[in-house]
Amino acid sequence: MKGRPRIVHQARSLASAHLPKYTIGIVSGLVGLPPQMLRRYEAAGLLSPARQTGKNRLYSDQDVAILQEIAEISEQGVNMVGIRYILQLRQELHLLQLQVTDSPGESGKKEATEQ
Repeated sequence: MKGRPRIVHQARSLASAHLPKYTIGIVSGLVGLPPQMLRRYEAAGLLSPARQTGKNRLYSDQDVAILQEIAEISEQGVNMVGIRYILQLRQELHLLQLQVTDSPGESGKKEATEQ
């Protein structure tokens, strides 16, 4: 398995992070929040876990990371509307950072082809 490219491993890790696998009870224990609070965060639109056919919630690793972030922000006294706004700003910042890291390579290619 040493010959496998890292890209394949990273793609599997990313796919695994989005795979719904934890029930609300497990996530409650992982994050340290009661299940009712997790339901409130979902009702407020802060996250949307996957659902099984029996309507049971299933959380992914990414959902757990978001919940940990929500819990940290909430501990600072921010209400749900503020938390949603902060999460949106962080997501936009992340997307802009990705554009900036992609941008130098693109401009370097353009300069090389123009000369």
